[in-house]
Amino acid sequence: MIFSTFNQVNCFLIFLFFGIIIGLISKLFFTLILKNYQKIFKKNVFYTIFYTFFSIIFVFLINFYNLGQFNYALIIAYLLGYFYFLFISKNLFAFLENKWYNKITKLKLFRKKKNESNEKG
Repeated sequence: MIFSTFNQVNCFLIFLFFGIIIGLISKLFFTLILKNYQKIFKKNVFYTIFYTFFSIIFVFLINFYNLGQFNYALIIAYLLGYFYFLFISKNLFAFLENKWYNKITKLKLFRKKKNESNEKG
């Protein structure tokens, strides 16, 4: 049960907001760092680093806003904000991932052609 006298509604909304912010950071991080062509070990290291950061932010928020008292509503708000942003931004980031991937491949092809021309000339 959420009581307004303990500012639990405010804490719920703050955790929801920070879940959305972490969702934005995760989408940017995974779009720029983790692409399908990387090795699985490297991906697992980046996932571990990100979700450790995700958990540390949650613990900091619990200690700062709720005085260290664990509440299931707050973790649900945090996860709800995170998954809400992931659901909403799916199409936008799919477009951005394709653009980013095309820029990287063009850059690689340009470097490859430049190296071949330097070897011939």
